[in-house]
Amino acid sequence: MPVSIRNRQNMKGQGDASMYQPKNFNENELQLPEELLPLREILAEDIHDAWAAGRLAEGWQYGPVRDDLRRTHPDLVPYGDLPEGEKEYDRRTAAATIRCILAHGYRIEKAKREQAGSQVNDGIYKQG
Repeated sequence: MPVSIRNRQNMKGQGDASMYQPKNFNENELQLPEELLPLREILAEDIHDAWAAGRLAEGWQYGPVRDDLRRTHPDLVPYGDLPEGEKEYDRRTAAATIRCILAHGYRIEKAKREQAGSQVNDGIYKQG
């Protein structure tokens, strides 16, 4: 992603942006456990929805081709309607997020359906 002029001004004293080397976990170092693959898909859809919501809030709309001047984009569709290549892009982002969480020593486990004092809906706790 190109660095905008405003971002360059905010980066003063932070080093040369052209020398930036992103940190990334090597996919071969930490494979996702099989039981987390459904979570990867859930996150991928959420990532797409967050991106789409941001675009729509900025005045973008669906169009058959990307046009930055007209603010149209062919991927402003539900996740299930995306081409497989675009879904894979979101899956890679989701997998990188999960790997980062695991690499920092956190555990990910699906919540039980009922817990004392709480109701769980698809892993989201609701006090009640």
